[in-house]
Amino acid sequence: MDAVNISEKNPSYSFSGKNHRIFIEGRGFDFDSFNVYNNSTASLNLINLEDPLFTILDFQEPRVIYVVSKLGQNDLILQGCIFNSIDGKESRLSYSKIQAES
Repeated sequence: MDAVNISEKNPSYSFSGKNHRIFIEGRGFDFDSFNVYNNSTASLNLINLEDPLFTILDFQEPRVIYVVSKLGQNDLILQGCIFNSIDGKESRLSYSKIQAES
């Protein structure tokens, strides 16, 4: 896999934790920002994380991630997610399929 500097690309979807919550395999997390890019990558910046994310999740295991508005509707579903890097509260991941609510 080629290394991609995702900070140079505009996200296709950008979510703020003020209005949304993220669920990874059914476990809810508060986050600051979640940006999803067209090149099948995403960046996640968590907040208020008591345990480091890498102690909760295994690397290289495909997962499903839901982004849910605080009003209770699914806004985005990412399937086949693999965490490529976890550095404290900042994570980089790849995904194989995306489903967005219209």
